[in-house]
Amino acid sequence: MSEVEAIDPKHFRNVMGQVPTCVTIVTAMVDDAPVAMVIGSFVSVSLDPPLAGFFCTTESGTWQELRGADVLGVNVLGADQIDVSNACMRAPEERFEGLDWSVVDGAPKIAGTTAWLTLTPNQVIDAGDHEFALCNVTHIEASAEPSEPVIFFGGGYRTLAPKE
Repeated sequence: MSEVEAIDPKHFRNVMGQVPTCVTIVTAMVDDAPVAMVIGSFVSVSLDPPLAGFFCTTESGTWQELRGADVLGVNVLGADQIDVSNACMRAPEERFEGLDWSVVDGAPKIAGTTAWLTLTPNQVIDAGDHEFALCNVTHIEASAEPSEPVIFFGGGYRTLAPKE
């Protein structure tokens, strides 16, 4: 097998920025306080059994808090919720300030999301400088009327183009 050419991490990030991702907020209650992290790697893994997961950098302090939670919530953001994503990138103690949320099924649920899932951890898998959290899906719901999601693409927020 030949040697693989070294790939510059910055170039790799720029190339992968051309792959659109959903914008989700993974939440949990930790020591009776809400914890939130913006995740752009949420993915469906299996239908039977229902499994989903996401990737987190191993150096994230918020991931270390979420990693130990018994229940995780996944808030799939709509196109009108870019401000929610931005709020959840503030200092950890400020992330829920001004947000409309409640605890549902043991995890913080943000009002107005396009979809909501409750997960329980199954296993954490090492993946380079990230870890993959493979989770059991225990509850799902979506808004009655499909709504436009917000996605991340090319270094910024986007929405989908309307169907013609």
